[in-house]
Amino acid sequence: MEILLSAVAAGVIGALGPWVVARVPEPDEPDDDKRTYADISRPRWLSPVLGVVAAAFAGAVAWGTDLPALMPAWVLVTGVGAWLSYVDIRTRLLPYAIVAPLYMATWALVGLAALIEQDVQILVRALIANVVVYVIFRVLYEIGRYFGGALGYGDVRLAAVLALVLGPLGPQVTLAGLYAGFLVGAVAGVVLSLARLIDRKSFAFGQYLVLGAVVGATWGPALYGS
Repeated sequence: MEILLSAVAAGVIGALGPWVVARVPEPDEPDDDKRTYADISRPRWLSPVLGVVAAAFAGAVAWGTDLPALMPAWVLVTGVGAWLSYVDIRTRLLPYAIVAPLYMATWALVGLAALIEQDVQILVRALIANVVVYVIFRVLYEIGRYFGGALGYGDVRLAAVLALVLGPLGPQVTLAGLYAGFLVGAVAGVVLSLARLIDRKSFAFGQYLVLGAVVGATWGPALYGS
């Protein structure tokens, strides 16, 4: 039942994506080839697709994790993560107007999980993961600025959000989630670059971060006994 409820709740959030994205303010200085958020939100197939993706992600996490109290946070992250993945693919941007509220709401839900479980370590692990992951991604971002890396600052923010829901599951799970994202993103980037379907210097990475986090949360606890 928990798996079904999580999938349905995340699916509803995911399906609301086009309505929300269409109302996101445009950046002050967008690239010349950037499509508007309203424009990319128009396809009729988008709402059900985002809903299905979010439902699949949340259902997988609910199946793999042994911390049910954390599922409301995961439901939110997978639902909104589906929006952000799509937006990043289409615009190579992760809008602050979505990521910032997601960060605050995720903290609130992680705090709720700690309250339900009466375990302050949930908050401590989330905080440690948040800080460590942010620092690592910030360093990678700064290095990439000088060597033509594809990692954007939006990816840094998104990684910090994902760390909040991975951290309470343990450091090994957090590492697995981040490593999976980098591994899948690296392989996809090489393949798409060789096929000349993308420019490796403007590579959308957000969807791989979300997917990696889901993989880590789904199979990490079983692999590491968390």
